[in-house]
Amino acid sequence: MNEVLISRKHRVLPDRTSLKRLLWGAAGSVALGGLFAWSIEEHWLRIERRRMALPHLDDALTDMRLVHISDLHACPIVRERYLYHCVEMVNRLEPDFVAVTGDFITGPAHYARVVARVLRHLTPRIAVVACLGNHDYGACHPRGFGQTRGLADYVADCLMHEDVFVMRNESRRFDLDGACIQFVGLEDYWAGSFRPDEAFELARDDLPTICLCHNPDGAHDVAERGAHWVLSGHTHGQAKRDTKFYNFVLPANHHHLAAGEYVLDDGARLYINRGLGYARRMNINTRPEITLFTLQRADAHEG
Repeated sequence: MNEVLISRKHRVLPDRTSLKRLLWGAAGSVALGGLFAWSIEEHWLRIERRRMALPHLDDALTDMRLVHISDLHACPIVRERYLYHCVEMVNRLEPDFVAVTGDFITGPAHYARVVARVLRHLTPRIAVVACLGNHDYGACHPRGFGQTRGLADYVADCLMHEDVFVMRNESRRFDLDGACIQFVGLEDYWAGSFRPDEAFELARDDLPTICLCHNPDGAHDVAERGAHWVLSGHTHGQAKRDTKFYNFVLPANHHHLAAGEYVLDDGARLYINRGLGYARRMNINTRPEITLFTLQRADAHEG
């Protein structure tokens, strides 16, 4: 595995002229799940380079590049200039596709315009595809509480206006000179509208299929319906604790799923990106991540 480390200093002091922003930022750090250092610190972008083996992949699609990012969490404590830096690094990888697996914002709706403005500068050769995460629906509690009416629609509309193809229980195929690849995107697992049957209704089973599903707890459901790879985020690189408190606030059906690649049923693969938003980064293994996949045809025994 090759890994490129890129460092850059960012000032993340709260705006001292605004008590409101300070209080909101403190609340946001809790909402993002951990402590946040109110100081100048280095945020290391972890660039993971992986092979994505896909059955039914046409030779014309072999060696194409797919970049996966997740959990941008645009808000007062994840600064716009930092997200622009991340976009710059993605573009340097010269992707054919960019896949974004949700949690574009945390907090006020106007951050949907901010993150859309940033992602407008992505330059993949073909397309940017995406799904939404729980924070894109509001402060979405796993039992469906805390959603903000209309927020998900607004986030999706802002992104679609900038040519980010947001898939909400639907599939999208890309035909490239007769060679075809298929993406499937799910609504968030906690939002009460996660419907994998609907998402795969028009999907073809004879095409290489990549599924975007923010919460890795939904990965088994979509793998059963024909996804060859499932791309997720949500965890920020940390396994969920199996305690009464965490099982109420941040429950997980599969506590061991934290980051990286996992084998699912029938040989399907799950990849969990550590996300770009830089809260909840307690150690070097949870650094913000950009993942570069190179598409390859699966060998016969890989199915």
